[in-house]
Amino acid sequence: MTEETVGKPVLCVGCTVIDFVTITSSYPKEDTDRRCLDGFWQRGGNASNVSTVLGVLGSKVDFFGMLSRSDAFRVLLEDLRRRNIGTSHCPQTDKDPPFSSVILAQDSGTRTIIHCNKNYPQVTWEDFKKIDLTRYGWVHFEARNVAETSRMMQSIVEHNRNSGERIIISLDFETLYEQNLKLCYPCDYVVFSKELASQKGWKSPKDTCEFLAANLSLQGTLKPPVIICPWGSAGAVCLDASGNYHELPPYKPKQVVDTLGAGDSFMAGFIYGTHVHKWDLVEAVDFANRVASHKINKFGYDHIGELRLA
Repeated sequence: MTEETVGKPVLCVGCTVIDFVTITSSYPKEDTDRRCLDGFWQRGGNASNVSTVLGVLGSKVDFFGMLSRSDAFRVLLEDLRRRNIGTSHCPQTDKDPPFSSVILAQDSGTRTIIHCNKNYPQVTWEDFKKIDLTRYGWVHFEARNVAETSRMMQSIVEHNRNSGERIIISLDFETLYEQNLKLCYPCDYVVFSKELASQKGWKSPKDTCEFLAANLSLQGTLKPPVIICPWGSAGAVCLDASGNYHELPPYKPKQVVDTLGAGDSFMAGFIYGTHVHKWDLVEAVDFANRVASHKINKFGYDHIGELRLA
């Protein structure tokens, strides 16, 4: 990362959806009728949430994803504008937007999410290639839409090679291990989810880092990415490109109110620490832990601004 790219905005590539959030005292039993404690709807989606938290922390950020002209989507567009999250590159569709139904159970602190994307179109490399990459110092991707995302990443690699700039590439890796593994190859940083690790049978964060690194090595990766694995209440770990392993303890939240978006808050905290403040890996992951813990103290994301540093 060169001095020229450090002060540039972050570009977050992925999706933005409508989250319908229901708060209950406990998770409802099947085939029952009950009242909730509260409910609301908000803008969601991994890359969209990362954009929000980066903005709250004071980072310049743009979002790149498919936007809907649907009336139901207007509140999301207004929220993006209100938060000064740039969307000038985003293509638009007349299709209804995807949405997620979220149940927050207060007794257990869990969040259960059911997604509905209704074959909503995703951004393509043809859309991405219209972007002036010289504007950005960091591009963050969700692990999805492999063929198109791979081409987007490769265009950044080629831009770096031809321009002498150093745009950083990061990946939020949460689903479909075999299909999305190749997206790790061009990355500088890969944040790998605990849930996906459990699906793979990897029992600990250290196992996760080591197995993922080994799998990437078997695929012939010349420059391994830094691997970061948040592990919920156990904190987070990271494995740098030289094979050095670090464990970062968690920050205990004052109360568990809203765990929805904690992982996206972690991701944004890491980008903020690395890109904006130029902290080393351990410092940035430690701050990401702090951001994720602080997020779950209250609903939403605005209170994360209390951690904003000058």
